[in-house]
Amino acid sequence: MRRRAMSIVATSAAATLALGLTALSASAQPQEWVVNPGGDYTASSGTTVLTNTANGVTLNCAGSDASGSLATNASGSPAQIGTIAAISWERCSGPLGLTFDVVPQNLPWSINGESYADGVTTGYIGGIVANLTGPGCNATVQGAAPGTYDNATDTLAPHPIAGSAHTLTVTSVDPLANCFGLINQGNKVTFEGAYVVTPGQDVTLQ
Repeated sequence: MRRRAMSIVATSAAATLALGLTALSASAQPQEWVVNPGGDYTASSGTTVLTNTANGVTLNCAGSDASGSLATNASGSPAQIGTIAAISWERCSGPLGLTFDVVPQNLPWSINGESYADGVTTGYIGGIVANLTGPGCNATVQGAAPGTYDNATDTLAPHPIAGSAHTLTVTSVDPLANCFGLINQGNKVTFEGAYVVTPGQDVTLQ
């Protein structure tokens, strides 16, 4: 009788362990991003805004165009689901009548998904390096910009997200062209825009 009881206990323990290992294995499986149709895309935004969080100064561009490619699937969270291979801005200006050009560097930049809910992907654009150049102004911004992609509107929208670890930083300012003191090395900046993607994409996390 004692042997039978011990056998039952051992069998139960083995079954519990097996179930635990199965659950652990299932939970360890990477999440899968699915992008439909994926492939090459173009995107256009109206006004984009770069804001210096140290003093509230904004630099506005009247329009922006981008292009790149999107993966049809990617594993993990976060995961790179696409790239920005080219991007440009037009008619950029700031306070004091300051006009400037934004020159992207370090392309392609990455498009990354971190979480998904109700048709909206939250993530960030990574690998950003851009020079701000103009009369009396020469500065470089680097880092990552948080944002979202909305399946319902086909819109990739970089914008500040509370609690996001992704930031853009002014990494250098030419002392002889210091943007009239409006931007200083070490300042944190945010980037906002609303890029409508063509063809429209449906992004899900499974």
